[in-house]
Amino acid sequence: PGDRIVVGVSGGPDSMALLHMLCSIREEFSLYIHVVHLNHMLRGREADSDTEYVRGFCTDNDIPFTIEYADINELSRKSRLSSEQAGRKARYELFTRVAKDVNANKIALAHNMNDQAETVFLRLIRGSGLDGLCGISPVRDGIYIRPLLFTPRADIEEYCSENNLNPREDSTNFEP
Repeated sequence: PGDRIVVGVSGGPDSMALLHMLCSIREEFSLYIHVVHLNHMLRGREADSDTEYVRGFCTDNDIPFTIEYADINELSRKSRLSSEQAGRKARYELFTRVAKDVNANKIALAHNMNDQAETVFLRLIRGSGLDGLCGISPVRDGIYIRPLLFTPRADIEEYCSENNLNPREDSTNFEP
């Protein structure tokens, strides 16, 4: 009760389900919710549509939000990181900055059971030690929380359908 939560929202099924769930309990638990959305500038109009979807949902549901843009390809080039790593770095820096600005004590992320399995599998392939094989932690550094970590993606998609959320689908998720 009383937590001030920054929620990372892409507009996809996972983050929209998380946001919707938190909104459904915000009055009961006196939660302050602030949405953060980062447009990675990688998918042109599709990404812009995701941004507008998040903006519209927040506006319609009286949720304060921060939307920013980052040229991830340029950040990747400058930092010599993969675009995935550069995007993750930019998101976490934004989440941390906004959490500080709004005096939040939690940052909620929508990783799910499928993400957990993928992480463990990739770390196994890379030869990770036991710590790496533990996967994604449900709570990290006392601030990052992952309430959906033990929820299968299929259940999240069903929740979205049952609640008429109509989340966005990132076309790059269907690429190898």
